[in-house]
Amino acid sequence: MATPCFSQSLLDMDVFVLSNLALALRRRMAERFAELGANRWDVAVLAVLTDHGPTVQRALGTLLGVDPSDMVDMAERLVAAGWVERERDPSDRRRYLLSVTPEGREVFERARREEARLSEALLAPLDEEDRERWRSLLRLLHGHLRSGDLDARL
Repeated sequence: MATPCFSQSLLDMDVFVLSNLALALRRRMAERFAELGANRWDVAVLAVLTDHGPTVQRALGTLLGVDPSDMVDMAERLVAAGWVERERDPSDRRRYLLSVTPEGREVFERARREEARLSEALLAPLDEEDRERWRSLLRLLHGHLRSGDLDARL
């Protein structure tokens, strides 16, 4: 798909440009993850389980901002794929613990490599100092969004 050529008035709108960039990258990332048989939510679940170890299913949904019923569907998909194991929590038999399998770790590592390739392609025009500044600013803005400050200012 060709990249649109926007007028200067649109290019002067930071949020428009960022949104357009995000859409283009999301599409490319989805294509790469689909080649692995995964989607971005699969990768997000695998990332949390890789980082945190076995996690209560409901807590995982809370961490990712996913509705509990959607989290059930996501967990079932990942269990069926063999990427996640689900077992009763020994400390509370009403809850399920999810953990990543070796196959799930491999899918996650492949997804990380694909994301790194995409990131490298995106950041090619930037030198290392500009890349570090870009990453720092992205994290700052993400924290601003998560804190609720953005909505408070609207």
